[in-house]
Amino acid sequence: MSARTVLGFMSGTSLDGLDGSIVRIEGSGLTMRASFVRGATVGLGSCAEPLRRLAEGEAMTARSIVQALHDFSRLHADLALRLLDGGRADLIVAHGQTLLHDPPLSWQAIDPAIIASATGSPVLTDLRGADLASGGQGAPISPLADFVFFADESPLAVLNLGGFANATLLGSRASGVQSIEGFDICACNQVLDAAARAALERPFDEGGAEALKGAADPEALRDLAALLEGQSRAGRSLGTGDEASSWVERWKGGLSPSDLCATAAEAVGGAVASRLAGCTRLLLAGGGSRNRALVAAISKRLAGATIGPTDSAGLPATFREAAAMAVLGALSVDGVPITLTRVTGSPLPPLAGSLTPAPSRPAGASA
Repeated sequence: MSARTVLGFMSGTSLDGLDGSIVRIEGSGLTMRASFVRGATVGLGSCAEPLRRLAEGEAMTARSIVQALHDFSRLHADLALRLLDGGRADLIVAHGQTLLHDPPLSWQAIDPAIIASATGSPVLTDLRGADLASGGQGAPISPLADFVFFADESPLAVLNLGGFANATLLGSRASGVQSIEGFDICACNQVLDAAARAALERPFDEGGAEALKGAADPEALRDLAALLEGQSRAGRSLGTGDEASSWVERWKGGLSPSDLCATAAEAVGGAVASRLAGCTRLLLAGGGSRNRALVAAISKRLAGATIGPTDSAGLPATFREAAAMAVLGALSVDGVPITLTRVTGSPLPPLAGSLTPAPSRPAGASA
C-alpha cells in the first residue's frame, strides 16, 4: 500500500480552538507507521458561544443550532484547505464538537458533507457512536493511536491534559496492543478554565501565569481534591456533568484570583499524579501541558519520573489529539476496531465511523 495523507481534526470540550494535523501513514492496520507532517490551530471565533451554550444545555432554536454547526463545519473546511495548500487528503477525519457525553448518550456535532464538498476528500466522522451502541463508554478512544505513535522498547504513559485528563499506559511495542490500558482521570481544563473565566474574566490562565502567583487554599483544595478523586475512582468515561464547575461557584467569592487558579491547578495535579503513581516515563499532551503550574504540581508528586511533552517523540503536544484522529480514521478504514474492551468496556468492539464519500464529479470534469 502506498503512503497515505490523512488530515485529522479535534476541538476539545474546553472550546479553546480547532486543531488540524496532517499525518503521513505508511502501511496499514496495527503495523502502520505514522509521522506528523504539519498542523495548525484556529480559534473558534463566533462559533464558540453557541457551541458553549449547547454544551451547557441552554435552549436554542433549530435554526440557531443548524447555523452553529454549519459555521463550525465551514471552519473545518477552511482550515483543511489552508493545511492541504492545493493538495488533497486521502482521508479527512473530523471528531466533531462534543456537546453531550453521558453514555449511552453522546453527541459529537459536525456536518461532514460541508468538509467533503470543499476539499474533494472523503470524510470520516462519528468515531464514538459504534462503541457506545455496543455497550461501551465511547471513551477514551486514543489509546490505539498512542500505540501507533509512541510505543517503543520500554513502557510509558501518555497523559492528555485536555478538558478532562486521560491517560494511555503502553507496554513495549513488542508486547503489542494486549498491554494497552486507558482511562479518564478527572476534570482538567474544564475546571482550570472555569476558574479563569470566573476570576480573571479570561477564557484561560495562559501558561498558568496567574496560578503561579498564588497559593493553594487548604480548605478549597481539600474540597476540589475530594471531588476529583471521586471522578478518578469512578471507572467510567467523564463528560457532561463532570466539569467541576460547582467548585468554582463555591469558592470564587472567597479566594483571590491567583489563589483560585493555584488551588485548581494543585488539585488537578494531585489527582492526576495519584492515578499515575509508579509511572517512570510520562509524555504530556493537550492544552494543559502548557500550564506551568499544573505541570509543576504533577512533576513534584512524580519526582522519579521522566516527564516531557510528546514533542520529544516527534509529535507536538498541541496537535496530538488531532493527529490521533487521523490515525484512528485510517485504522477504521483498514477494518480495525479502534476501541478496546478493557478501555471502553464494549464487549465486542465494532468498526467505527461514518464515511461521507468524496463528491462525485461530472464526466469530463477536471480533478
